Amino acid sequence: MRKVAIVQARMGSTRLPGKVLADLAGEPMLARVVRRVQRANTLDDVVIATTVQAIDESIVRFCEQKGWFCFRGSEEDVLDRFYQAAITSNADVVV
Repeated sequence: MRKVAIVQARMGSTRLPGKVLADLAGEPMLARVVRRVQRANTLDDVVIATTVQAIDESIVRFCEQKGWFCFRGSEEDVLDRFYQAAITSNADVVV
C-alpha cells in the first residue's frame, strides 16, 4: 500500500502572496514543510500540488531543483488537484 503526503502550494494567496517560497530563517517555507513531512517514516513519498497558473512556475522550478515531484492542476478545483496528484503518484493512501 503506497502512502503519499500531498502538500498544497501556490503563489497566489490573497492574504500573503508568495508565502510558500518566502524566506523563513534562511530557507523557503515550502522547504521547511516538505522536510518535516518527509520525517514521517510511514510515508512512501511527498508530492507538491500546485496550479497550472504561470505565477506558480517558480514553485515548479524550486521543486525540480530539490528533486521533488510536483503536480500541476486546477486552481479553482482543489479537490480535483489533490485527486489527480494522488492518481499520478499511484497513491493508495493520501495524507
